[in-house]
Amino acid sequence: MKRLIAIVSTLCILSFGAVAQVGEFGFGVGTSNFLGDLGKKSPKMKNYFGDLSGSMFRPSVQVFYRHTFNPRIALKGSLSYGQIAGDDRLSNTTQHRDDGWYRSYRNLHFKSFLLEFSVTAEFHILKYYPGSLKHRWTPFISGGVALFAFNPKAEYNGQWVALQPLGTEGQGLPQYPDRQKYSLVQPSIPLGFGVKYNINRALCLTFEAGHRITFTDYMDDVSQSYVGRDEFFDYYGAERAQMVYQLSRRSPEIDPEGSYASITDKGNPRGNPTGNDGYLFSMVTLSYNFNKNNRKEYNPFAKKAVKKYKRIMR
Repeated sequence: MKRLIAIVSTLCILSFGAVAQVGEFGFGVGTSNFLGDLGKKSPKMKNYFGDLSGSMFRPSVQVFYRHTFNPRIALKGSLSYGQIAGDDRLSNTTQHRDDGWYRSYRNLHFKSFLLEFSVTAEFHILKYYPGSLKHRWTPFISGGVALFAFNPKAEYNGQWVALQPLGTEGQGLPQYPDRQKYSLVQPSIPLGFGVKYNINRALCLTFEAGHRITFTDYMDDVSQSYVGRDEFFDYYGAERAQMVYQLSRRSPEIDPEGSYASITDKGNPRGNPTGNDGYLFSMVTLSYNFNKNNRKEYNPFAKKAVKKYKRIMR
């Protein structure tokens, strides 16, 4: 991450003074979604979109400031808000005891807000400048750094309960010193692509889709193995222990007889600790170029340019 920050900063510093620079304020609307242990459309899908479920897309909004240094590079600072969710009931259960069946039997779910502040560099594929009608559009790629906040919750007795303080995987218990409570503020690396188009000399319409690489596997509060019932009751009071235990394993809701209860025994996998979670934003944004001096398209055949040309030719 330090190396990425250094590269982005160096590119932006080198671009200062190359040409006139333009600043834009803008806002956007779009969607957010989640990639993790919960909510996969089909757990064994190998392609990227196989991990996404259309029913889990949630609305999102964004405000931003963008500074274009030259026709190839812009720097964008943005504040984005969205929601994410996941539910094991979306897993494919066509075959008994396959991966999708196990996920469905686990029966966990969550939802969370998502608040992100990011700084990204945008690299234009074509020559582009805000307000230009000659170079009015370009595809681009982007990358940068971000901080995001989240707070996974699950429904319990008709109320949505925050999961992080409860330690559903033994965080805080003396038997699990390696499982510390995860932070609700985390860094991420935004990577994206999109298209910019100048509607006129003042307004720019942009579409951008971006994936976020994170460094946590607990956005959905699921990562490692099940904790034993007695471990919760030995450490917490009876009421709190019962709540944590029921939120950590919800398969009894669909298997009250306990026919397959051994699946959720202590030490058995509850999540997949080998990969971190991720999330994405897709936005359509509208920005306003407030630097009026840069809205005039250069015209080599304007009167002043023609007069200067005639003087040179004499």
